[in-house]
Formats: sequence, structure tokens, C-alpha cells
Amino acid sequence: MKAVEIRKDIYWVGAIDWSMRSFHGYDTSRGSSYNAYLILDEKITLIDTVKEPFKEELLERVASVIDPAKIDYIISNHVEPDHSGALPFMMAHCPNAKVITSIPQGLKGLKARYGDLPYEGVKAGDTLSIGKRTLQFVPTPMLHWPDSMVTYCPEEKILFSNDAFGQHLASGSRFDDENDLSVLYYEAKKYYANILMLYGRQAQAALKALKDLPIEMIATGHGIIWRSHVQEIHDLYEKWSHGALEKRAVVVFDTMWHSTEQMARTITEAFQEKGVPAVFYDLKENALSDIMTDILTSEYLAVGS
Repeated sequence: MKAVEIRKDIYWVGAIDWSMRSFHGYDTSRGSSYNAYLILDEKITLIDTVKEPFKEELLERVASVIDPAKIDYIISNHVEPDHSGALPFMMAHCPNAKVITSIPQGLKGLKARYGDLPYEGVKAGDTLSIGKRTLQFVPTPMLHWPDSMVTYCPEEKILFSNDAFGQHLASGSRFDDENDLSVLYYEAKKYYANILMLYGRQAQAALKALKDLPIEMIATGHGIIWRSHVQEIHDLYEKWSHGALEKRAVVVFDTMWHSTEQMARTITEAFQEKGVPAVFYDLKENALSDIMTDILTSEYLAVGS
């Protein structure tokens, strides 16, 4: 398991979950990844960890670059265990490391989950000098947990975005320009629709907080890293968070004796006759996460049961 250099002395050291097919009931037919990043500087910094079952993979990737015992800081952008699960394991191999997390919610969440560790809380506007680089912390509460934050490196123009801009997607290629762009946009939309759609106002607030930062790379917590289509994914988040809709319809139904199905078929055809593209979903046969992806940007929704 080798680290992947994404910028000079900055490495992806995460794990790929090729087999994951469900995430809290969200259908993940393309798997996922748990992304962590290692920065080599005067103070060696690990940004996020991975889900606990993948802890050895994380350690091995870090060890392919440096001795893990030399790590000075571990940044925890988000308490949820798909990002923090390997934290106790890594702390056992990084005896001198401090854990940087948001206050108060990050501190509260990590303490409740992992007990006493050498924590250091940060808030909006705080920075951390790690040598020739600086890390800036931007809280993004409820995107999608109260503790969530992102970390920005101005010298590299890299945003370590954790859940924002991510996708549940397993890929052997780390960057957007190395993958099928149509798949990336669909998986990013699916991720937003199923995890972040309820938090549109919070997403708008986060985008506003980030708007003055020059960003050349978005190093996400799941899926691929954006480097060639940063503006495009930012614009899609603007669209989705403001609820911009397209002239299309989603027809969703459940049926016992097919009478509701007959109505759903009739309604679907009626939309089409009016020139409105419509999609037809039987709840018994279709994944809820796929349905929500279509609902996100559709002007019309018809539900029958």
C-alpha cells in the first residue's frame, strides 16, 4: 500500500472500499473511499484518518513516506467514524501528535467517542503554522454534522474539504481528470441529494465562507480529488444548494394490486405529453438513493401509495 503524491510533499494516504454497497441505507453501487492526506513540512501533519477496518492500510501508506512516529498533528475535520475511526490506532503510532478539531462540537464528539487524547480546539479564523505552509480552519456546521469543518492551505491553494464536494466512488485513479466526468458528476449529485440536500442553507453559508479563497485543488473526504474541474463542482453546489430546478418530473409509487401503478403510468405519460420529461420509479424495485438523486433537480414530484 503506497502513498500517492498529489502535490510536492503532499500525499493521499487513504483507503479504497471497493466492496461497500450501502452507507446508512444509501445505495453505493460504485463503492467508496476514505481519504486522508499527509503533509511533509517542519511539522508533519495528517489530515483526517479512515474507517476503523482500514486502519492498517492507512498506516502502511503513511509508512511508505515517513515514520508515523514523526507526525506532529492529526487534523480531524469531522468526528463521524468513517473519517475518525482510525484515530486511536494512529495515536498509538504517533506518540507526539496533537489532535486538532473544531470547538466545541469536535472536541465534545471526539472525547465522547475516543476518550482523552491530546486535543487542541480551533475555531473560525484560527490558523496553524506547520513550517513553510499554513493551515486555516473554516467551520462548516451541519454540512453535515455540527462539528464539521474544512482545512485550507493558502500556500498550496488546496482545500481539504472532508464531506463537501465528495462522492461515494471507488477508483484506482485519484483525480477528476483521470476518471469519467459524467460518472463523477452523477455520484457528486447523488452524494449531495442523499446526505446534504436538507442542509442547503448551511451549504450556502459554507460556499460564502470559501468564496474569497483561491482554490486550485479540492481534496475530498470521499471519492476523487478535484483539480481540473474545481469551478464546475463549485457551480454545481451553488445550483443544488439554492434549489435550482429543471423542467422534469419524478413519479414515485408503491402498489399492492397494481391500481396505483396504473395511475403512476398514466401520470408519467401525461407529463410526457405536455413535453415534460418524466421518470417512473417503483419503490419495490428502485433504490431510494437513486430516486432522491432525480428529485434533487426536478420541478415536479408525484407520489402515490
